[in-house]
Amino acid sequence: MSFIGELKRRNVFRVAAAYALAAWVLLQAIDFVLDAISAPNWILQVFIMAAAAGFVIVLVFSWVFEMTPEGIKREREIDRTQSITPQTGRKLDRVIIAFLAVAVVMLLADRFIEKGPEMGSEPFSGTANPNHVSLVEGEKGSDPISAISAPASPSEKSIAVLPFADLSQAHDQEWFADGLAEEILNTLAKTPDLLVVSRTSSFRYKKSELDLPQMAAELGVAHILEGSVRSSGNRIRVTAQLIRASDGFHLWSENYDRDVADMIAIQEDLALNIAQALETTMDPAALAKMTSAGTRSVPAYQEYLKGLSLQANAAFKTNPRQSYLEAYEHFEQARTIDPNFSAAYLMAGDFWLTQLSPSRTDSDLTELEPLQMAAKFSERINLAIETAPSEVDRTGYMAKRALFDLRLHEAIRLYHEYLRNRPNDEQAWFSLAQAAALSSEREVSEEVLEHNRVLGQQDATAANLYVNNAYALDKASIGADYGIEALTRWPTHQDIAYQTHRSLLWASRVEEAAQMAERYRQLNPEGNPLVDARQACAEGRRGDAEAILAGLDPADNYARSTRWHILKLLGREEEAADVLSPYADSGVPYQMADWLGYHKFDPTPFPAVMAVLKREGIDRPPAVDIPFKCPRE
Repeated sequence: MSFIGELKRRNVFRVAAAYALAAWVLLQAIDFVLDAISAPNWILQVFIMAAAAGFVIVLVFSWVFEMTPEGIKREREIDRTQSITPQTGRKLDRVIIAFLAVAVVMLLADRFIEKGPEMGSEPFSGTANPNHVSLVEGEKGSDPISAISAPASPSEKSIAVLPFADLSQAHDQEWFADGLAEEILNTLAKTPDLLVVSRTSSFRYKKSELDLPQMAAELGVAHILEGSVRSSGNRIRVTAQLIRASDGFHLWSENYDRDVADMIAIQEDLALNIAQALETTMDPAALAKMTSAGTRSVPAYQEYLKGLSLQANAAFKTNPRQSYLEAYEHFEQARTIDPNFSAAYLMAGDFWLTQLSPSRTDSDLTELEPLQMAAKFSERINLAIETAPSEVDRTGYMAKRALFDLRLHEAIRLYHEYLRNRPNDEQAWFSLAQAAALSSEREVSEEVLEHNRVLGQQDATAANLYVNNAYALDKASIGADYGIEALTRWPTHQDIAYQTHRSLLWASRVEEAAQMAERYRQLNPEGNPLVDARQACAEGRRGDAEAILAGLDPADNYARSTRWHILKLLGREEEAADVLSPYADSGVPYQMADWLGYHKFDPTPFPAVMAVLKREGIDRPPAVDIPFKCPRE
């Protein structure tokens, strides 16, 4: 008899199949229990190694020994005419079938029980505006657009990084949990062939009780990265899991139980392993360079992560202004500790750039004069350029500096060059859109708009930006429809409701805008004077708009921007220009950049602005008249 034939006669193949199925079922059960008690991964790995070793032992045993009516005997001691291997084989067949049935049941349970609600189901049920149906079905005068709902099959190379959980006994490691998650997100976003959901979208799910499949469906991704952080003394423990959303399968997971001094290595290893698990096309050397934290100083890295965490959570704090100031101080500490930490220079510089943007709610946090703030920004962005870890990063930093200097054509060129290598950097796309709007480069604006239209099918931030920019490109009604559909997917997103309300008014869809204004008030009980003033003017209630204007504090820097918008609505053009004159005369032309982005802005009363347009060779179209202005007195 041949060797294969002898293996069959001795039931070695049947024993192998039975053992493999039994081991798989047992390991699945063990994995479930260990996961429930948050046991470290090495325990499961020990069981897997034991099962593998047992497999070899069982095969040797089935070859050497045989079951007989008198018990187990060595095969060579048995008269083959008395052998009962056929009967044993039939028993093994039944065992195989039984374990196979159990395995099928477990796979089906994992597939359907953990899958959760159907993709496309509306999140946060019960919070939507009761007028929601009429807003969607009451379209008029608009072109059809692609549905905003998540694609049925998101790209296999797409991921959302959720905020890591702080499981420390003292709950004092949130800064590390949030900062680590954001750093991993930022690193993965550098990979050209991965689609990484923005922080503003994924961090909305912090402490959410939704299951992972539903989160993934709402975010439009195929994979979710979740993790946790524990700390005790000088030891930290980081657990991370890369999960395939369709079936809950763990593509990769790891526990790091190390000294605090190893936190940089943990972040770099996490990002590298996740990129490799998602089968990025980058070569290993390029991946390793990309995942570098940018500093080898643990104290500097800790300060940097604290700054990132404060920024990420500022919107949820009772005093966000203090959070932004504290974040800046941490970035300053990071760059002081490590003078070659380019990312810390960049974040510290961005703080001052924000302070020079009067329409931002997080500006006006210091008492410095604009020229002093400009000097601080320039110093930090120049140091970021000098210490940039790569030519790609240096190009991005140079683009930011060019935009600040209002060298707009150069900024557009540099951002295009940068985005060829970093197509997932949404902040760079935002800045490119700003440069295009300031320079009246419609073709570039259309390019960014299309980028946000496509990405907005998966990312709430991109959807918001699409609605924000569409009306200025004569697509107000299309943008409004896009926003209405986006709100069926993200019904509590007040920013999308705000932008959609404005777009509806620019599209002269006043009744629908009234419904959207009410929806916005439900999402933001504190209200927004601009929403109320716009709707009042659109409905001919000039007195109400005047009252809203009178209630604004002239000394409030952010209210200055709101006053300009309302004065434009009221047709009080000279007063509107006077409101902006402090920025036009500040000696920092960038302070007027916010208003150059509005196609209703008239730059002619501002010589410094006109000088920039002339220098850049920009032929700016005439200011557009607001179609929902208040009726004249």
